Amino acid sequence: MLEFLKKKKDTPAVSGAPVPGEEKAEKKSKLKKWVTKKRILILVLILFVFGAAAGVVYKLHFAPKDPETLKVSYHKLELKHISLPEEMVKFCFDQFPELYAAILICNNEIILMDKEIARIDEIAKKYPEQGKIAEKEKAVWEKTKINLQKGFLKIEKPVKEIYVLFNVNKEQAMIQINEKNKELTELAGAALAPAQELTKKLITETETPPQGLIKGTLYKLKKKFL
Repeated sequence: MLEFLKKKKDTPAVSGAPVPGEEKAEKKSKLKKWVTKKRILILVLILFVFGAAAGVVYKLHFAPKDPETLKVSYHKLELKHISLPEEMVKFCFDQFPELYAAILICNNEIILMDKEIARIDEIAKKYPEQGKIAEKEKAVWEKTKINLQKGFLKIEKPVKEIYVLFNVNKEQAMIQINEKNKELTELAGAALAPAQELTKKLITETETPPQGLIKGTLYKLKKKFL
């Protein structure tokens, strides 16, 4: 009986049947092959991408907005057709943003009108016998330009006064700013209207907005005022 049991114990496993120790070792080997360095790297990259995307979404949609970071900074521009000193132009940018936009548009309108007047002059020189036609058209542009300049001179006077008051008594100046803001913006719009009516035919439908923050903003604001 003991010999029989001993023989049974020593009998090799049936071919094809899994041996417990070997099966465990085989699973470990397969797992080791699957978890390669390449797969680990890919997994890390995927997690990084998801993390970065989540951060962007949070900043754009959920993070609190700091008003100071959203402000557009002032850039000094050459406004050769505006007589206000630089510090007063910046004052308008800070305290009268819509009026500041109108000032930029006014300067641009005068540039357009000067170019058109120069173009008409060239035609008049080329065809002197028909000079009266050119002179008549030129007079329309010159009158519109003069009226625009006069309109903005009326606006510049209260701006200068409020600017000086702002430097003397800020509290009183803020009251004036709140009271005059709408009035000055409406005066600027009324002064610009005839000029824009005249110059709008110079802008073609295929014109593309200029590049750059200030120039692009000016273009959009001009379209808004039209």
